[in-house]
Amino acid sequence: MHHLRILFPYLRRYQHRLLLGCLAAALGAIVSSLGPLVLRFAVDSLAGGVIDPRQLLIFGGVLIGLTLLDGALKFTQRMLIAVTSYRIEKDIRTDLFNRLLSLDQAFYQRHYTGDLMARLTNDLSAVRQFLGPGLNGAATALLTFLAAAVLMFVTQPLLALLVVLLLPMATIVFVVIGSRMRQIFHRVQDQFGVLSTRAQESFAGIRTIKAFAQEEAEIAVFTNDNERYRDLNLRYVLLSGALWPAMTLCLGLISALILLIGGQMVAAGTLTIGELVQFNAYLALLAFPMIILGWMVNLYQQATASLERLNGILRCQPTITSPPTPRRPTGHGTIEFRGVGLRADSNDRWLLRNLSFTVPAGSSLAIVGATGAGKTTLVNLIGRVCDPDEGQVLIDGVDVRDLDLAALRQMIGYVPQESFLFSLPLQENIGFGVSDIDPLRLKRVIEVSRLVNDLDRFPGGLETMVGERGVTLSGGQKQRVAIARALMRDPRILILDDALSSVDTHTAAQILAGLRVEMRGRTTIIIAQRIATVRDADQIIVLEDGQIVEQGSHQTLLARNGRYAAMYRRELLAAELDQEENT
Repeated sequence: MHHLRILFPYLRRYQHRLLLGCLAAALGAIVSSLGPLVLRFAVDSLAGGVIDPRQLLIFGGVLIGLTLLDGALKFTQRMLIAVTSYRIEKDIRTDLFNRLLSLDQAFYQRHYTGDLMARLTNDLSAVRQFLGPGLNGAATALLTFLAAAVLMFVTQPLLALLVVLLLPMATIVFVVIGSRMRQIFHRVQDQFGVLSTRAQESFAGIRTIKAFAQEEAEIAVFTNDNERYRDLNLRYVLLSGALWPAMTLCLGLISALILLIGGQMVAAGTLTIGELVQFNAYLALLAFPMIILGWMVNLYQQATASLERLNGILRCQPTITSPPTPRRPTGHGTIEFRGVGLRADSNDRWLLRNLSFTVPAGSSLAIVGATGAGKTTLVNLIGRVCDPDEGQVLIDGVDVRDLDLAALRQMIGYVPQESFLFSLPLQENIGFGVSDIDPLRLKRVIEVSRLVNDLDRFPGGLETMVGERGVTLSGGQKQRVAIARALMRDPRILILDDALSSVDTHTAAQILAGLRVEMRGRTTIIIAQRIATVRDADQIIVLEDGQIVEQGSHQTLLARNGRYAAMYRRELLAAELDQEENT
């Protein structure tokens, strides 16, 4: 029940529409309860043995009028409540999306994309069903039950008391079955998330699946997950189906008992035939609320299970945020690490330790090292993808944790190892994050990234639609689009994280020539596997196991004849061997 509390702010937002809907439901319940009363008068008029066609016509007209009025009120009720449920669904989805975008990358390392999508679709749909048809049915059922119960007591208190005492039997059955339904539905939704994740990963990795001829294996795994989802749904359907026979049995027993006792009262003359018909009509009227009750239990169990999953997102708070009184960066671009250390999330193992260096504004720093040495983790600290566990990262003498987060990231142009492109035209991917695309700047970054070499291969030029995740482009083309996108922002700090790994040597040399011009006046950090890419940097640091083992210029490090020099010699040897093979 406590999971429903997250709905209260949204319900208060539309309280006037909901109150009007409940008012329409109350009036509809009153109108519905008047029908059996009219029917009683009609039957009693016939019981006298004299049939007056005009009187029957009046009774029939009144019943038709009540039916039309009841229909109009119920239509108004449904429109008010149903429309409100869709508005609340939209508001919750917006809040969920906003919260998901505000969360840091550590959250996405703990959650699968498919499961998050399932929460935004399947789980949210279950909540809307509860707020729309469920709330609408609950208002109708509760108010109809109250109106019918009052009139039943007025008609025959003894029979009414009997009905009220017996009806909770059905409620007990609903509660017992409903608790089990909630548990299974939670498992159904979890399995749907697994299924969605499996499908999403298969579609995203379709190139790899086909390259390794793993279509059959992936189909087998998906089939197993799909069968488990089916089995859980079947168990839920079996429990849901058990509600209706239980309800029918309870109502059938009550009807038989009322008919037996009421018939004896009619025979004894303490109850008229019209009153017995009226009473049975009210009993039939109560059957609808009981049906709605069973359905409501179903929707309630689904909604609470789904709200528990949605609340898991809404109660998450981002760990990387702007301070209460943030400072604005000056924009010069000096970067300083002071005794920086960073632990792994799962244990006390240090990813980075005792890092101290300074990159003056407008200068360049290259970071080299073996795979897993901590190069990407180091640059992630600059844009606050994560925060250090010890020490400080400073921009222009100010700790990055004291700066406005958005302003900090706006001054950084970042090219990641794995370039992500959106399903947008090529030009919009390049201009992503830029409010107005300057044609001259666009032309310049296309030239620097050497995308100009491939423009004639794209059917629509810069307007060519890029497939999902850039699937229509090669790895080198995606990296060059990412370089152009980073440069398009004209950033004060430029970070290139192995940005030329998928580009051929000749094109990489052309890009580097253009980048050297773009790097003038910018603070630049370059991570690369090729020494040729970083040899012109103002300073170079060599990382090993998260620590700086060598630091200096290219010539200085070669003179030390240490790890950097060994890497350089291996690269020269590899280049010579390649040259011999090609000759």
